[in-house]
Amino acid sequence: MATEGAELKAAEAGAAPPSYVEAKDVAPPPSYDSLFGQLKQAKENSDGNVDFVKTCCGILVGSVACTVCLGIFLAIPIAMIAVGATYLHDCPAERMIPIYLIVAGVFNIVSNILMIIRGKVNKRKEGEEEKKSGAGPEQLINCFLFAWFIAGNVWVYRTYDAWQSSNSMLDNFCDPTLYYFSFWIITSTYIVLGVLLVICLAVCICMCICGKKE
Repeated sequence: MATEGAELKAAEAGAAPPSYVEAKDVAPPPSYDSLFGQLKQAKENSDGNVDFVKTCCGILVGSVACTVCLGIFLAIPIAMIAVGATYLHDCPAERMIPIYLIVAGVFNIVSNILMIIRGKVNKRKEGEEEKKSGAGPEQLINCFLFAWFIAGNVWVYRTYDAWQSSNSMLDNFCDPTLYYFSFWIITSTYIVLGVLLVICLAVCICMCICGKKE
């Protein structure tokens, strides 16, 4: 709109229309209500790259897109609860595997819901209030989930070469659906973490390159 107005004034005055650089300079800045505007403001107010990345993570967590993704991720914990409850007594080789799925599924759902709520609350607050809009319960749950995840690694991976699915009467029997689901839930976590690590490294490299150019 600003560019059209500048061109119209130039036409009325009989002068040549402004150049792209001139038009760009008079264009209004992005609204800080938009995601791009919030990221731009975070870049201007950040004390450094680390602070900028942390602020961006907080903004993205509160964004609608992230909320939708978290809603989709709720399907995985629900599936964990369903599989664990269905095959609760079908893995004498390691009886903690179905229990691991149920407990991890329940606490992951609670953690995701708290994250969504915190993102919505933080979006409506500013300054110190935003920093104090506590993530205490969420942090406790995440600490428990981390410890529970380590325990799940032990239960699942130590059974890898010890279980069989042909004879349910033996003590080393485990339902294949239950075991493979548990195995790939844990293994896929490492795959996702690896991908995120590569992305973070790429972002850091890009930020360093852009910083040198500036």
